[in-house]
Amino acid sequence: MHRKLIMVITSFFLFFTVQAAEFTEGDHYLEIEGQITEKKEITEFFSFYCPACFRQEAFMNDLKASLPKDAVFNKNHVDGMPGRQSEIEDLLTKALITAEYLHVEKQLVPAIFNYIHLDKADFHNEKDIKSLFLVNDVDAEKFDKVFSSFSVNTRAKVMKKNTKDIRSQGFSGVPTLIVNGKYKPLTKNLKTMQEYKSLVLFLLNKEE
Repeated sequence: MHRKLIMVITSFFLFFTVQAAEFTEGDHYLEIEGQITEKKEITEFFSFYCPACFRQEAFMNDLKASLPKDAVFNKNHVDGMPGRQSEIEDLLTKALITAEYLHVEKQLVPAIFNYIHLDKADFHNEKDIKSLFLVNDVDAEKFDKVFSSFSVNTRAKVMKKNTKDIRSQGFSGVPTLIVNGKYKPLTKNLKTMQEYKSLVLFLLNKEE
């Protein structure tokens, strides 16, 4: 039994090594402008209005769960989606940050996605967003305090700047992953989501 376990583990590492060896710059990833982050970091640029982002949310959660303890996964909500009001996009950015600060993102992120893509509803103002938080058992006073806070507004501005910076390099599609602030995975030559996951983890551990 012990021998079989060793063979399984060995086969896994051989598979991963072969996969990693096949990932090449230009074919599977691009090196973008900017400095590499000090810590291992994945940033997902996404929009709650994006159907592909909605469909890939389960994959993003699985990827996040697969990260080593010294790595972080960040969501960066974008604005400027076609046919959408920038004021509402900004409110949804603040909603994401508020959910993270209140530690309810596991409930609220899918709730917002479902509201838009399954319920076919839309948000018209801050009151609509607050109502969704309340339905998901968030205290009204806590929501008001955090949503309007200086720290939430500051982080929202950072996300807007991040979006502007990545788009200035020609990357406007969502969802888009940026790994360690330096690498953008390419999916054109990948056949499965497992390959996509292996590529992202390869880039996460890639040395300069």
